[in-house]
Amino acid sequence: MAAVSMELDAKAAPMTRPEKIAERPWQGEATFPVDLSQYHKVAIDPFSSEHLTSSQREALAQNVALCRDALVFFTACGGASGYGGHTGGAFDMMPEVCLLDSFFRARPDKFVPTFFDEAGHRVATQYLFAVLHGQMAVERLFEYRVGHKALPGHPELGLTEGIAFSSGRLGHMWGHVNGVALAERERLVCCFSSDGSQMEGNTAEAARMAVAQQLNVKLFIDDNDTTIAGHPSSYMKGFNVGQTLQGHGLRSEDVQGEELDALYGAMRRAVLHDGPYAVVIKRSMCPGVRDLEGSNEGHDAMPLKHAVQYLQDRGLDKAAGLLQQVPKTKDPQETYLGAGKFGAPRQVFGESVVRILKQLDAETRKRQVLVIDNDLEGSCGLKKVGDAFPEVYVKGGIMERSNFGACGGFGSSSGRQAVFGTFAAFQEMILSEVCMARLNHCNVLCHFSHSGVDDMSDNTCHFGVNNFFSDLGLKSQHAPEIQLFFPADVHQTAQVVDRIF
Repeated sequence: MAAVSMELDAKAAPMTRPEKIAERPWQGEATFPVDLSQYHKVAIDPFSSEHLTSSQREALAQNVALCRDALVFFTACGGASGYGGHTGGAFDMMPEVCLLDSFFRARPDKFVPTFFDEAGHRVATQYLFAVLHGQMAVERLFEYRVGHKALPGHPELGLTEGIAFSSGRLGHMWGHVNGVALAERERLVCCFSSDGSQMEGNTAEAARMAVAQQLNVKLFIDDNDTTIAGHPSSYMKGFNVGQTLQGHGLRSEDVQGEELDALYGAMRRAVLHDGPYAVVIKRSMCPGVRDLEGSNEGHDAMPLKHAVQYLQDRGLDKAAGLLQQVPKTKDPQETYLGAGKFGAPRQVFGESVVRILKQLDAETRKRQVLVIDNDLEGSCGLKKVGDAFPEVYVKGGIMERSNFGACGGFGSSSGRQAVFGTFAAFQEMILSEVCMARLNHCNVLCHFSHSGVDDMSDNTCHFGVNNFFSDLGLKSQHAPEIQLFFPADVHQTAQVVDRIF
């Protein structure tokens, strides 16, 4: 039996709901505190310029610093308010983005001028360059990730001015880019990626197609060895982005991302190469940020204390002061009636699994239970299991299909229970594997958190609205039914987990 538990990331059902979320005019008439007019419109032709000139190097370095200042400010505003922000990835990639921007300016005839990105949570890059390209007013950056302001946590075509593509979920863009390259045979198509994106199975298929069709797709991959769960070099031994791509027959090279001359040389070689090419850009998360460099704390919105410190170190006292004035977002519905004290079902899921595992001796636990995380950890409550019982817990990285398949295999023997957790939206990615688990009579308890819709954060590609897909339709005389549960509150969540175990 494959049992599926789904829940809203909510505390208790409200009796009434305001029709409109309150406006947040905390910034008043304040102007954006980082002067983006200082961005140099550098044009560099990689087809004719073997090296950067001193003036180009200086202008690019200033652009990188300026963009990073702006990104820290407005993403940290999102974090301070409670809306979230994802600073680190966007911060990291600025050298290659500024270089590619200079290529587009110099040779628009040679490139499809779109900053395609497989890591949609780095959307702050897209919004920043929409401003720099004159497609969006700079004041709009104050509204980053604010509900109903059309600046969600992933880029969405048609929703936001200056956005040229929808990224979808992590690691889902490369196949789309291949199609653009098939349509644009006379121009190069570039795509930013990340080590996390490259864990997804989609990228392996896309790499093979790019090689087989000799597509002029150029990948610029930020390899900062950092995901939500920590450092892949620690929890996924043997994974190497460049070697993996080379195994598919794709030319790649590693380069230090904070060395502009070396980075330019690698990106130029990629552009000049006939066919697909990947530049794997090595750096720490949030390079140069005091007390944060190399930490996965930088993955989401930069914590307020670090952002203020960074801005002050950069001499941006006005930005630091304005950031400190950002109020926490409050629920306009003051009173809820329902299930008692507030609590997040996703956290209660993890607590319930821990409570059950405590009743088993260590040998039985390890023999009978397997819990696999998909690089979401606390977001699905599974981190509590990993902290309490690391011997049954696997940091599975960003590989939902493979991880679910492993859960199915473990749970295919009587008396064994596998536990799998991810977002409800990502359930659509594992339906074939769910079918396999059903046909093989596997015991898998799946926790799909964050059901429903969320305008302010990750938007459509993260809407958990297709939960019933996992039912897989028809009953079978040979395989047990898949049971779907949707606990309404923390109490039902605990009861569901108890009953399944």
